[in-house]
Amino acid sequence: MPCICEFDGIQIYMYVPDHNPPHFHARVSGLEAQITIANPDILRGELDRIAQRKVIAWAHKRQRELESNWRRIEQHLPPEEIAP
Repeated sequence: MPCICEFDGIQIYMYVPDHNPPHFHARVSGLEAQITIANPDILRGELDRIAQRKVIAWAHKRQRELESNWRRIEQHLPPEEIAP
């Protein structure tokens, strides 16, 4: 599972392949959450409140790139890196 972005100690991952709904994984300080792409929110898991706000804001900003990566994953291709 490649890390596609890292910022403020938060690591963003996407699995190839992964299950629906389209989502990505965020890790920080031993916590992990799955975040939906279409309407960024926690699907499963948990993050601390500050990390959650940062990840959700980042996901809104990078939604097109995340959607593009999800399409790559559906084709069994590795996701591309995304800027912080």
